[in-house]
Amino acid sequence: MKSSRNLLANHLSKPGSILFLSPTIWPQPDASAAGVRTAELLKYFASSKRSSFDGVHYGCGQPASPPTLFPDVQMHCVPTNRSDRIHTFLHGDFCKHLKAVVFDRFFAEEAYSFHIYNERPEVLRVLDMQDMHSLRNHRQAMIKSMDLDKKDRGLACFKDGELMKSFPQLSQTAEKTSYSMLLRELSAIHRSDLVLVCSQFELDLLRDQYGIPSEKLVLASFFTEEIPEYFSKENDDATFEYSFEKRKDFVALGGFKHPPNVDQVLLLKNLWPRIRQALPEAKLHIYGSFPPARIQQLHSPKEGFLVHGYVKDLDIPLGDSRVMLAPLRFGAGIKGKIIDAWRYGCPVLTTPIGAEGIGKCTDDWGGLIVSDEESFVSNAVKLYNDKAEWNERQRSGRSLLKDFFGTNNLDSLNDAIMDATTNINGRRQRDYTSAMLWQSSSRSTEYFSRWIELKETMQELK
Repeated sequence: MKSSRNLLANHLSKPGSILFLSPTIWPQPDASAAGVRTAELLKYFASSKRSSFDGVHYGCGQPASPPTLFPDVQMHCVPTNRSDRIHTFLHGDFCKHLKAVVFDRFFAEEAYSFHIYNERPEVLRVLDMQDMHSLRNHRQAMIKSMDLDKKDRGLACFKDGELMKSFPQLSQTAEKTSYSMLLRELSAIHRSDLVLVCSQFELDLLRDQYGIPSEKLVLASFFTEEIPEYFSKENDDATFEYSFEKRKDFVALGGFKHPPNVDQVLLLKNLWPRIRQALPEAKLHIYGSFPPARIQQLHSPKEGFLVHGYVKDLDIPLGDSRVMLAPLRFGAGIKGKIIDAWRYGCPVLTTPIGAEGIGKCTDDWGGLIVSDEESFVSNAVKLYNDKAEWNERQRSGRSLLKDFFGTNNLDSLNDAIMDATTNINGRRQRDYTSAMLWQSSSRSTEYFSRWIELKETMQELK
């Protein structure tokens, strides 16, 4: 049997492939911001001449038919809790020259990483966090507690700054679910060789507060560009198809399987009458996949509060709307809806949660950031009516899009993965925490998975 060092030398001397793994989700670029981001990663590694991989694979635990949107990516059904099938897959022709595996969120790392560790130790293990789930969960619990205390779903949560300063901690008073999720998330981070972090804020938090080594963390935000046809070459061209004068109405966006998006629409329902009073001709258009009944029931043409549900193309809701409203009270990571709005030249009114991690949240931001309901209403009216302000915010959003979210970031990400692959032995020799977690006494996720596998196998034999 070859040693790990010999395996690595042989591994680096051949063309390599990269494998993305998710236990539950096939790539869905039209369903969520995370889906858009994953799609950009797949397309880059599959088609870019700058990519260091000559093959891209995506494995999912779901048996349903994979999407056909990515002709250059080979799709595979890789069920969790099926060691024999995973073993066959990892040693088959598809994975013969596998260099890196990317786990889609921490629960994908829990489901698959021990198979990689045991079967293909020479392969780089990369965790794509998408966003920090325990942080979002912690904030959601705080909001729920505040709402129960005040019996008011509003923006008072930002009043004293406590919400933005708080993060999940290891304490006896910590909310149980957030505490457990934090430990799972940190364990997945430590077990991995490289971690893709969506937000600079969260990267700093992981490094400074939770002590994750800097060399393990890579900023990997959104990778996108502006859509040029939505920006006039003349700053004050009122005849331009997507100018301030040509656009009208407000828009709110977000898939409803994501709790912060449900919460923001419920809040908008309370705020909208005050905005509509100042702008009686304006309408608010709500778009998002999988709207639950309680959201659909808010649809009211008479009040100009229109719930449209799923929309495949964003050009009409974002290209034609004058302002996006995003009164987010909890969440984590980079908010894809805001990035999308800027791509279409639509300024955004949001909260500190919505703006977190996007630039420095200064006056040069691509919209306005508010922390109370009165300011939200007055600034919604201001941004809608003030052409000079609107144009300035559009320019700022366009600039931030270019500075922080350009597709050139993919080249930097590719370089980081290849550097980690090349120096994998040295990195692992310095990573004592990872080595401790991979000791058999600490590998509870592996044994839990094996228990599920045995249980399901016994049921099939009955």
